[in-house]
Amino acid sequence: MEEYIKKLLEQVRFEKAHKAIGDELRSHIEDQIEANVADGMEKEAAEKNAVEGMGDPVEAGIALDKVHRPQIAWGVIIAALVVGMIGIIIRLFLSKVPSSYSAEYSMHSIFGNITVGPVGWHIYNVIRGIVVMLFLYLIDYTTVAKYSKIATVILLGFYSISTLIYKKLMLISTSYSEIPDSYLYLYDAFKWAGPLVFLLVPLYAGIIYKYKGQKYKGLLKSLIWMGVIGIGASGYYQEYRAIVIVICLLAELTIAIKKEWIKVPKIPVIATLWSVILVVPVVLVRIMYEKGLINEKQMYFAWSLLAPDISKNNAKEVLSGVKAFGSGNVRYMGGELTVSTRNLVVSQNYNNFDYENYMMTKIAAIWGVVLVLVIIAAVAALIVFGFVSTAKTKNQLGVVMGSGCMMWLTINALLNMLVGLGVLPDYRTSTFFPFIATHKVVASYALLGIILSIYKYKNAYPKHVDIGFRKKR
Repeated sequence: MEEYIKKLLEQVRFEKAHKAIGDELRSHIEDQIEANVADGMEKEAAEKNAVEGMGDPVEAGIALDKVHRPQIAWGVIIAALVVGMIGIIIRLFLSKVPSSYSAEYSMHSIFGNITVGPVGWHIYNVIRGIVVMLFLYLIDYTTVAKYSKIATVILLGFYSISTLIYKKLMLISTSYSEIPDSYLYLYDAFKWAGPLVFLLVPLYAGIIYKYKGQKYKGLLKSLIWMGVIGIGASGYYQEYRAIVIVICLLAELTIAIKKEWIKVPKIPVIATLWSVILVVPVVLVRIMYEKGLINEKQMYFAWSLLAPDISKNNAKEVLSGVKAFGSGNVRYMGGELTVSTRNLVVSQNYNNFDYENYMMTKIAAIWGVVLVLVIIAAVAALIVFGFVSTAKTKNQLGVVMGSGCMMWLTINALLNMLVGLGVLPDYRTSTFFPFIATHKVVASYALLGIILSIYKYKNAYPKHVDIGFRKKR
C-alpha cells in the first residue's frame, strides 16, 4: 500500500498536496481492506486486491496532478481590475467638477518627491493595491496563521505606540508649541501600523484555529483576544473601525463554533455572544457617561448615531432631488427657489461631500442614481466572487479566514452607503466604499490577495491542517 501511494505521489508535482492525497488514499485502501477481510479474504490478499483495485499509480497520479496543482481565481482578478478601472474613471470625471476642496499628495519615487492631485494619487494607490494583492497571493495563508499570535501582538503594540505619539503631537500642536523632531521621527517609525490594522481580521482566524478541540477554555481565550483587538484597534477616534473589526471577528468565531473548532453548545453560545457583544458596550458607554468617565466630545460618537446631525440632514436633502440620470433639483422656500443637486454638492455649505464618506451621494447628485447602482453592483459582484472562491476550499481555516476578509469589505460598503443615505452621521471620515474610494483601496486589494491565496490551495489542503498548534507525541 505504501509503495503504491509513494509511486502515485511522485506524479503529483505540488508537494503541499501530498499529505492530503496520501491520507485520503490510505483511508480508502484501508476501508477496502476491511471490506475484503469481512468477505473472508486473508489480510495480505485483501491488501493486494484493494491496491490493485485503485488502478495504475502513474495514471492516477497524473490525473490527480491536474486537479491538485495551484489554482488561480481568474474571476476575482478580472473583477478586481475592472472595479479598479471604474474607480479611476470616476475620479477622472470628478476632477472635472468644481470643488471647494483641493488636495495635493507627495509620493516618494526614484526621481525624488512627486506631487500629484487626487486622480494621480488614486491611480497610484490602485497600482499599489494590485501589487500587494499579487504579493499576498504568493504567500501561503497557513503560514500567516501559524504566526498569527506573534503578528497580532507586534501589530497592536506598534499601533498603540503610534497612537500615543500622535496624541502627544496633537497636544503640542494645540498649545501652539514647536513639535520636537524626536517626536516626528518616532511617529514616522511607528505610523505604518495604522494602515495595517485591518490585517487583525485574517490573523484572528489563525488565533482561534489554535484552540481547535477545546471547550469553554478555548472560547474564553478567543473572547479575550477579541476584546484586546477591539480596544487596540479603536486607536485615536477610530470607533467605527474598531466596531467593524469586532463584528468581523465575531463572525469568524461564529463560523468556528458552527464547524466545531470550539466544542460548546452551538445555538445557545452563538446567540449569547451576539446579544452580549452588541448590547453590553452600549450600556457601558451610557454608564461611563453618567459617571463622568468620558467627556462630551467622546460621547458624541454614541449619541450622534440616533440624534439629529447636520451631515445626515444634508445627505437627505441632496438625495430628495436626485434623478435616474443627470443632475436633479432641490426646492427651497415653498418651491420658489430651485437649486440643482450638482450645484448643491459643490457649494461651500456642503464641502463635506468632497470627502470619501459622501462619494456615492455626490455621484448620484451629479450623474444620477443609475451610475451609483452600476458601481454598487460591480463591487457587490467582486465581493460575491470572493465569498464563492472562499467557499470552494476544502480547508476550514481558509473558509473562516476568507469569510472574515469578505465580511470586512461588505460591512464597510454597507456603512458607507448608510452614511451616504443620511442614516448614519459623518464621523471623522471613517467610512469608505471599497475599491472606489481612495481611502483603504490598498487594504481592499490586500484582502483579495488573501482570498486568492486561499483559493490557490483549495485542492491542496485537507479539511484541517497542522499549523503548529498540536504537540507532537
